[in-house]
Amino acid sequence: MIVTEYNKPSPEVVEGFKALMQYDSVTCAISDCMGRFNTMWADMRPLFDGIRLVGVAVTAQTLASDIGTVFKAIEMCSPGDIVVVDSHGSVNTAFWGENMTMSAMNKGAVGAVIDGACRDVEEIRKLRFPIMCRGIVPNVGSVTGYGHINVPVQCAGVTVSPGDILVIDGNGVVVVPVDRSQEILEKARKLLEVEHVVQEKIKAGATIGALVNIDGIMNNVFAYQDRAKDNK
Repeated sequence: MIVTEYNKPSPEVVEGFKALMQYDSVTCAISDCMGRFNTMWADMRPLFDGIRLVGVAVTAQTLASDIGTVFKAIEMCSPGDIVVVDSHGSVNTAFWGENMTMSAMNKGAVGAVIDGACRDVEEIRKLRFPIMCRGIVPNVGSVTGYGHINVPVQCAGVTVSPGDILVIDGNGVVVVPVDRSQEILEKARKLLEVEHVVQEKIKAGATIGALVNIDGIMNNVFAYQDRAKDNK
């Protein structure tokens, strides 16, 4: 199945998330704004250091040894898109390589996030095409074409729908649902501004414990525990 019509974020929202990349560790702030959800697993690793980008998901759901669907997903990319591959957790077959990278670059895609493995890594590193994946192997899948394109997929523990916004930095990958993208953008802006103020106070000599009143928080916990004991 190939889906061609789906909800997409406005260019203004996408540019808003790109503007947040002026901050360090922006994925951490976005994760906080989503209640610590929508963060991909820790074994989703960058192919090289320094990957920082924002893009819109084009999804490919494929079988454990078939890359044909990924080929078609690349063909459907627009400038600024990120190809998201759901390989059903297979990490022993490569779902991406050098020729796919060059094809994606020709389409204007800005990266790939693969719940599986990649190959041709030396060539891709030279091309500096951002890839997040869960492994590296030399053997590649066959081109058979089973699967679905631009449907909701599972990728490293997170549901990704076509049109969702992916934000990637040195901490990993967060997925912003397209229908909440404006809301999360506004929350992230405010949180990052507050964090900047907090960090300036810490640089001036304060501690994080004092700023959040950790003594008061822990005293409330202790008081609750004492009351629970008394009520037994």
